[in-house]
Amino acid sequence: MKSYYIFFIFLSFTTLLLAEQFTGFSNLPRYLDEEIYVKCGLSYVVNSTPPMNCNFEHPPLAKYFIGFFSLLRISGIVYSVLAIASGVLLYLMIKDYTSGDWCAELSILVFFLFDTTIFNTCRFLLLDPLAVFFALLSIYLFQRSYRWASAVISGLAIASKFSVAPIVAGLWLLLLFKDKRVKESLTYLALAFTTYFSTFIMDLRLGWDGVIRHHVEMFEYMYWRHGFSPAITVLGFIKLVVRVEAWRYLGDYTFIVSTIGSTVELVNTTFTPVGKWYLIIYVGGGSPLWYLLLPSLLYATYLVLTRKATTGLRIIVLLSWLSLFNVAAGPLDWYYVNTLPFLYATLVLLIKHVAASRYKWVLLGLTIIQLASFMLTITGLIPFRIVLYI
Repeated sequence: MKSYYIFFIFLSFTTLLLAEQFTGFSNLPRYLDEEIYVKCGLSYVVNSTPPMNCNFEHPPLAKYFIGFFSLLRISGIVYSVLAIASGVLLYLMIKDYTSGDWCAELSILVFFLFDTTIFNTCRFLLLDPLAVFFALLSIYLFQRSYRWASAVISGLAIASKFSVAPIVAGLWLLLLFKDKRVKESLTYLALAFTTYFSTFIMDLRLGWDGVIRHHVEMFEYMYWRHGFSPAITVLGFIKLVVRVEAWRYLGDYTFIVSTIGSTVELVNTTFTPVGKWYLIIYVGGGSPLWYLLLPSLLYATYLVLTRKATTGLRIIVLLSWLSLFNVAAGPLDWYYVNTLPFLYATLVLLIKHVAASRYKWVLLGLTIIQLASFMLTITGLIPFRIVLYI
């Protein structure tokens, strides 16, 4: 019976993603970043453009991936497969810690595949879905003791987007401190970073120091763009905990940049300490289960610190805390895709650990809530989010 349930979930999710390629869900938000990634990816593949010259802000691998499959006109289908594959890997990851319990395994599949933020992110050619796929594949290989293969895949994950770097660091920490293999941990890092840097090889067209200059500019941008300011970090966690964002909006700012003989006007929409407040309330966005994620992580952490947690729960709690670096960067939808797999895994393992014989009923109830929220949102019966001006 378990196999039929899992097949039904994969079939349903694949059908929805493929249907979107031809019809679209107009009630779900659109992420325009994909236009930049497609443009640069095609430029990388067709013109051998050095990554530093187009979207230098991120590592290049995911854009090569997007450009190649966009050229073949199958990028949407490939991203649908990526979403399914990530669900399979998450299922396999938690399977090692549930003693083959089909209820827990089924729950993690539903929670991941039918979270509207994950679903909506996988509709677009963004960097995060590929990075998360490689990160989950690296964890799976690590669990199976294919450490060197895991290291190479970890390098590919970071080369897709830096958002998964904390997860790779978590695997390295497990190898260094849990397994106490110092030499292997150093080899793991060397393999990962060799793989990572190999994806920048086209930057050498700009000179022998092209890769170095690219990283200098990339890290300077990251420091400016993702400086982890307290206000932005608080917003990121508020959205995770209560699914609300609060901003103050002023309007359009016009900056005049003058040089001898020319004037340039830059118009920017910005947030300032004056003006009207507005709230973004996520109704169908994400999942009602988000209200449980951080409390579950905190309680699971307590169990870890008091040595009452299972080995599997201890590992997932570590990866969950490390993944929250993405939330600290701000409340953008796709940032949460990097942390939700681990938070959902923590929730499932914690319920199985503390609910005793009743855990199947608890997971069944949460599964129904997840599916109902998902269907109501994608059909437009409830909004993804509501914006209120105060």
